[in-house]
Amino acid sequence: MAKNSDKPGAELFKGVMLAHLILGLHLALFALIGLLVIFFGGIARYWGWILLAGLVLAALAAWVVYRKLKAQGRNIVQDLRGVSVPAGSTLEVSFLGGLASVKFARPAHTAPQIAAPAAQALLEDPETQRIRELANLAQMYEKKLLTREEFEHAKGAILNPPHRTEFGPGTLEN
Repeated sequence: MAKNSDKPGAELFKGVMLAHLILGLHLALFALIGLLVIFFGGIARYWGWILLAGLVLAALAAWVVYRKLKAQGRNIVQDLRGVSVPAGSTLEVSFLGGLASVKFARPAHTAPQIAAPAAQALLEDPETQRIRELANLAQMYEKKLLTREEFEHAKGAILNPPHRTEFGPGTLEN
């Protein structure tokens, strides 16, 4: 007979459920403290203590959840990053029984994404910059993101830049 821990997400599910249980018990304790304060003198006299107790309980709950997740050696963001969302659908992640949720949506007609350029050097030789731009342009053409005409036009603009007459770096005019 197989255990539940043999399933890939069983440990993550147990951790999330334990966090829900802990948060639920804290909320029940906070409600009980609030009722006792109201019963023994009114909320107006003890609002500071109620606020302080709520902050302490919230901090304690966050610390317990953090320790539990750290002990498992997992990162929720990395776990969610591995989930693929088909085009035209959404993925909803709910916390606290649906009290808080996050939606990840992917439209049906997404444009291809171009990779972000690598960090440039602060001072870069114009020739090196042209070579890098031409390489990026060639990659876009190989991925069929550009037509032949667009590629030739952009290549011509990179190889034959217009002459600069304004003031700025690299000009000697004053």
